Formats: sequence, structure tokens, C-alpha cells
Amino acid sequence: MPVEPALSLDNVAVNVAGKAYVRNVSLTVPKGEVHGLLGPNGAGKTTLLRCLYRAADVTSGRVHAQGKEITDYTHQEWAKTVGALVQSSGLLAGLTPRDIVEIGLSVLDLPAHEYATRCDEALSLVGLADKQHQSAGALSGGELQRCYFAQLLACDPDIYVLDEPTNHLDLHYQLVLLDEVKRRGRTVLMTIHDLNLAARYCDRVYLMSEGEILAQGAALDVLTRDNLIKHYAVDGQFVGKALELAGPILGQLDQLETD
Repeated sequence: MPVEPALSLDNVAVNVAGKAYVRNVSLTVPKGEVHGLLGPNGAGKTTLLRCLYRAADVTSGRVHAQGKEITDYTHQEWAKTVGALVQSSGLLAGLTPRDIVEIGLSVLDLPAHEYATRCDEALSLVGLADKQHQSAGALSGGELQRCYFAQLLACDPDIYVLDEPTNHLDLHYQLVLLDEVKRRGRTVLMTIHDLNLAARYCDRVYLMSEGEILAQGAALDVLTRDNLIKHYAVDGQFVGKALELAGPILGQLDQLETD
């Protein structure tokens, strides 16, 4: 009997202000796999993820998580099933890193001792234990990203939705935090611009352009020299698992949309 995928999208389209940002996207993410949405700015990656953490509505098509359609979940059920790390943050006035982690945990109805343990462990994992009671508004960009990562790791939902999770992070924490996500064996769908990290962490990738998936498969099979030239306007190729770049192809820049 086939195993139900943890996350599936069937012919999903998303229109924003009458414009098609995502068109006919279908994909399945088996339980425990890490899948990546790749492509240039404006490809529709973030818009697609926004549907998964319910910040945008699907115009047509269907989204299922663990065999259940997204519209059949209550907001609280969905918050327990899917957790998101997004590019834009909310207001931080008066909040500390610990407050931010605790806000995320508030939907889980945990016993008091587990609540505290999850906070402590997550803040330690991201290297913010010593700053947990400081104002979050005083954190650097990288520290703030780690703070929101701590919130997600503390909640530890079944499905992680990560929109550029390495934004502002130094190399050490890029590896530490993505290693931790991979170690937990959760189902992950993420966008990521660093193609070396995509090759390192993703079991499968989807190359998007103008709202559609144009290629999918293992990262090294999808990120060919031809695709890098056509969709990223760079001349490069993977040698082993490392991307070697000859340089940009300037004549193609006007063909790539920007966010």
C-alpha cells in the first residue's frame, strides 16, 4: 500500500491582484524528506510558501498535509502541524528572544516543565541563551533570524516551511541550523538561493520560473550549466557537490523578474 505523502500540492495556482504568481504547481514531499524551491527572484517561490502557512489563499488546486486538505484544518490544528520561518518579521517592541519563542509555543498546550525545557533547548541551539532576556529589537539581523529559528525548533511541527532560512546567518549557523533540521527528520519544503546548500541538504529540488515548475529532481541533475545560464543568468557548473562560477551573463539580466 503506497505511503501518503506528508505534503502534496495538486495543480495549485495563486493570483495576486488579478495577476498569476503561481501556475499549475504540483509536487509531493514524502515524510522526512527535505525539498527545495529554487529559481530567480520573482519565480513565485515565496508566494507558493505563503499558501502553506496560510498567509495567502490558493486560487485553484488543492493542498494536502498528512492526507488532509488544508481547508479542513482549524487554524490551531494547522499551527500545530505546519511551522514557518519567513523573511519578514513582526513587531518586536518590548519582546525578548525568550518571549518570541514562548509566543510560538503558546498554541501547543504543553505542561509547564516541557514548555520551559523547549525554550531553554531551542535558545541554546541557536546560540542565544545568553541574550534571551535582552530586547529583541537590539539584535543583529543574524541574531534575529536565529531567534525565529529558535521559535520554530521549539515548536518542532511535523512540517517545516522555510523561506530563505539562511538569511543573515553566518556560515557557522547556516550549517548548524540546517544540520539540526535535517537531523530531526521532519518534512521540509524551503526556498533557498544558495545552490551549494540546496545540493547539500535537499533530497529533491524544483526549479521555478514565472510561477511554474520547469524541472525537478536531484539538485545536481536540475542545476545543469544550461539551466544556470537560462534561469539564473550565470555561467557555472557543479564540480562534485561544489558550484563553480565563471561569472554573470549580463545580457540576460533584463529577462529575469525581481521580487
